[in-house]
Amino acid sequence: MLLFCNANIGATTFADNIYYGRATASGIYLYSTPEITTDKNNRIFEIPETYFVLLLGDENDLFYRAKYNDIYGFVLKNEVSCIQGTPQKPYVTNATFRVFTPNGANLRSSPNQTLGTTNLITSIPFLETNLMYYGSCEGEEAISYKGNIWYYCKYVSQNQEYFGYIYSPLCDLLTNIVQNDEVFEYVTPNFSKPSDESPNKGDYLSISNPWQIIIIVLVCLPCILIIYFLFKPTSIATKSITKQQKKKGKHKKKISKLKHSDYYELDSDYFN
Repeated sequence: MLLFCNANIGATTFADNIYYGRATASGIYLYSTPEITTDKNNRIFEIPETYFVLLLGDENDLFYRAKYNDIYGFVLKNEVSCIQGTPQKPYVTNATFRVFTPNGANLRSSPNQTLGTTNLITSIPFLETNLMYYGSCEGEEAISYKGNIWYYCKYVSQNQEYFGYIYSPLCDLLTNIVQNDEVFEYVTPNFSKPSDESPNKGDYLSISNPWQIIIIVLVCLPCILIIYFLFKPTSIATKSITKQQKKKGKHKKKISKLKHSDYYELDSDYFN
């Protein structure tokens, strides 16, 4: 079974409506995958009866995407009754239990013991009570004649949070969970205006056309300036080249004059 702890599976909120689904009977589960299988490996835990999951949208014809407290998963559409509104206590809170066996207990990523260290998350010491209860599920009968119920919980140790399963016969003092008696009208959900929040699909920002043009210009302007300065000679360089050309022209004129003035006639008296 996959361990779901704070895993965002594509959460979606809705602009106009927020819907919760109520578990009106026992045996209603939060699933790790949106499919019906012959085994129970995709069950995360049973939603406590009369409590709620936040519905995050349609996943397929059979399942909603959903969240119970801070755990994401899926619920069968035909197993939850949809309400419109926000319950004051949608989830079981402040429910805890204790590990009472002298050797402590193991927190595992799936509700079975035979996998050994493969699904071991951490060990929980004797008389530890810092265990937040979410729900229970059926798993392996780790001790003969002790049943097959495991607790799904959050264990906090040294500011580190761990999520997983503990075999219930190793625990006691589970808080008495009273039913939620809040009254709501049941409705048919309408998820016509989804606003996607999934980090895997990306977040999109809507910008008006004038701002789009301004942004494009601001982005392109540095490139244009760089190209301009790379390929256009500077005024200083141009002036320097012009001066050199003028000096060269004057030098040529002097040479020309000299060439024209090299030849002259001597007076005949010079040779007498």
